[in-house]
Amino acid sequence: MRAALLAAAVGAAAVGCAEPTEPAQCFGVVDVGCDGGLPGAYVDDASGAWVSSTWEGPHFSYPKFTTIRLCHGLGRPPTSMELYAAFSETGNLAQQIGSAATFIPACGAERGVNERSVLVRNGGGQDFFARFVLRP
Repeated sequence: MRAALLAAAVGAAAVGCAEPTEPAQCFGVVDVGCDGGLPGAYVDDASGAWVSSTWEGPHFSYPKFTTIRLCHGLGRPPTSMELYAAFSETGNLAQQIGSAATFIPACGAERGVNERSVLVRNGGGQDFFARFVLRP
């Protein structure tokens, strides 16, 4: 019985890994900072991380059920990404996980995490103002 449950769990995980990106995530992608930079964004001298804004903000609008293409200044794909969200442009931030910070591996032939940008979706039902940290 235990072996059958383990086999079913492994099979379910394998199927989930093989599924393509949900097509709806790739429609209506909003470019953020791709037209020459994001006001307030900077590369932290100590860590080399690209940061979309200071802790105080202003943070950019991150609407619910929206995929953004966040252009960064790293010049290479980030190795890790963090999202902090607030309910106002200069509000208190909290780190987000789950559907509010879903990084998309690809949209068609476009890699979702590359040397110029990352594709990230706010799949939750809440509008936020966001601060991203992308680490080299």
